[in-house]
Amino acid sequence: MKKKILITPSITKEQLRIQVERLVHGDGLTYAEAIIEICENKEIDPEDMAKIVKGPLKNKLEAEAIDRNIIKSNTIKLY
Repeated sequence: MKKKILITPSITKEQLRIQVERLVHGDGLTYAEAIIEICENKEIDPEDMAKIVKGPLKNKLEAEAIDRNIIKSNTIKLY
C-alpha cells in the first residue's frame, strides 16, 4: 500500500493578502515590494508566488503597476 504524501503550502492566499496589506499600510511598501519581501522571507520563488496572487490583491498590484507606468493600461483615461 502506497502512502500519500501531503504537501502543505508555506502560505495561503488569505495569509498572503493579510501580510501584503500589513506591509503596504504599516511599512509603506508598494504591493510589488511587499510580495517580494514575503518571497524572500519565506524562500518562495516569485514565479510560484504569482500563482496565488488572485482577486483583489492582483487588481491592486495591476493598478499600482499602471500608475507607476510599469505596465500599460488597456483602458482609456478621460481627464
